[in-house]
Amino acid sequence: EPINQKGDKARKRKGLSPTKRRIKRGLFRSNKGFLINADVNGALQILRKVVPNAFADGIDGIGLVPVKLNLNF
Repeated sequence: EPINQKGDKARKRKGLSPTKRRIKRGLFRSNKGFLINADVNGALQILRKVVPNAFADGIDGIGLVPVKLNLNF
């Protein structure tokens, strides 16, 4: 699906059928049938838009190492 795809209401206005990918609020089904949290799905869509060849180049994920900061004022 295109990244800039609008919701089901916009699809209906254009004469298209709903995507049927949203299971319930915050939960989507992938093309392969996996259930994905909406926030994770959004992050992947942003990554795909910013780095178009990320998945084609073999990037399966991005490792993040959170750091806890203690700010004493």
